[in-house]
Amino acid sequence: MLFVTLLSPKGRGTEAARYLKELRAPEGITIRDVYFTFGRYDGMIIFDAPDVKTAMNFVMETGFATDYTVETLTAIPAKEL
Repeated sequence: MLFVTLLSPKGRGTEAARYLKELRAPEGITIRDVYFTFGRYDGMIIFDAPDVKTAMNFVMETGFATDYTVETLTAIPAKEL
């Protein structure tokens, strides 16, 4: 399953950015890429997980470690519809 996590900072600025630059995938997660963005969200993680529970654990750990507010979406490639 493909997921997109959008991140908005609540604090920690530079420290949180460094964490995302060095982010490593835990077992069961494949990180496709991490982006910093302008606009409503300041960062984005695109990753694969085998199921929603594994994705949820990864997102919660990342949110707690960075002090970002996170919003995660399930992504379905258009060609699969």
